[in-house]
Amino acid sequence: MWSPLFDEDDMRSPLLDRGINPERPVVALTFDDGPSDVTSHILNLLQQYGGRVSFFVMGKYIKEHRSKILRAWGMWCDILCHSWEHDDHTLISPRAVSKQIIDTCDSIASVTGDFLPLYRPPYGNVNKRLTKLTAKLGLSMVNWSLDPKDWEVLDAEAVSSFILDNVVDGDIILCHDVYKSTGDAMSIVIPALISRGFQLITVSELLNRRYGTLEFGALYNN
Repeated sequence: MWSPLFDEDDMRSPLLDRGINPERPVVALTFDDGPSDVTSHILNLLQQYGGRVSFFVMGKYIKEHRSKILRAWGMWCDILCHSWEHDDHTLISPRAVSKQIIDTCDSIASVTGDFLPLYRPPYGNVNKRLTKLTAKLGLSMVNWSLDPKDWEVLDAEAVSSFILDNVVDGDIILCHDVYKSTGDAMSIVIPALISRGFQLITVSELLNRRYGTLEFGALYNN
């Protein structure tokens, strides 16, 4: 159903071609539940400081925030499937899950013209049924290795301090581009990571660098 994670002619794939140094650490900042106005703030920071991030979007917001998705895609950020309504996909029917995933993926592709077959299940919840379903759909699942719980603390200083105190090479960091406090935290985190020598790459780039070909239905955390 979906195209491979990276096609041979896909200019998004070669890290070395865009100046990524294999001797320096990398980190993947990922943002769930948007797009929203906070998404624009994050893109402004990337435009100022450099780097790429990944957005796991909600299908129901895509039409309203089409311009933000186009801007992010044009900046070589990942636009990836999260869900349509943010239901727990381990609790609703396989048919309902399939519809939410397919509708979201189709909506992304209607804006960007393309889609990478990566999906983050709502709440990070996975069970055997969802594993089988995503394998059937031709998707790999992506969670995270570092969670500052920005959705809970809603405090920019606490979120930024947690990330900067705990981040290591290869981390996939979970954030949400729907909270102003998260946007404010990124004003601290993004320049600080870059000043420490971290390279901000997309989660698709990170997984491709680490694993090469991904397995459909598999769950990747870092």
